[in-house]
Amino acid sequence: MLKIKPPDYQFCPFCAKKLQMRIEEGKERKYCTSCCWTYYPRVAQGISAVIIKKGKVLLVKRKREPFKGTWMFPGGFMDFGEHPLETLKREIKEETGLKIKKAKLIDILKTKNDPRDVYLAFFYETEVFDGPLKNDDEENEKIDWFDIQKPPKMGFDTNLKIMKLLQKGGKK
Repeated sequence: MLKIKPPDYQFCPFCAKKLQMRIEEGKERKYCTSCCWTYYPRVAQGISAVIIKKGKVLLVKRKREPFKGTWMFPGGFMDFGEHPLETLKREIKEETGLKIKKAKLIDILKTKNDPRDVYLAFFYETEVFDGPLKNDDEENEKIDWFDIQKPPKMGFDTNLKIMKLLQKGGKK
């Protein structure tokens, strides 16, 4: 089991009453005695595309914190109810303007250095249809191809780990 601590809610998000503790299914759960809401912590998921062509990898330069000004694989958070591959398609279209041809899961990693929270990061080896690159100006400063052996400065620990894997020829 991952050693992840959920947010420590003290009050009910629906009625603002102080939460109590109770045992449910053998676990301590925060519970509202007023409206009967139970807090079930969940882990967020981030989805990223590893797009490689002719020994180069496609990266985006972050326009916002955390890690503003560093590079990362294009991707983003999974919306509630989305399948990871739906998120991958949506995020790649938004961040690069490209459409996915096929995708294969590389790895699922737990973030360690993202100040927003801990989440699971899914990385997919992604083939895309040829087309012009379109940067998402709201989220990224720019988009570019880089030699796998000479990547720019990357911020997220999970992205660094995947880049090192690529540099070793994709072997874990």
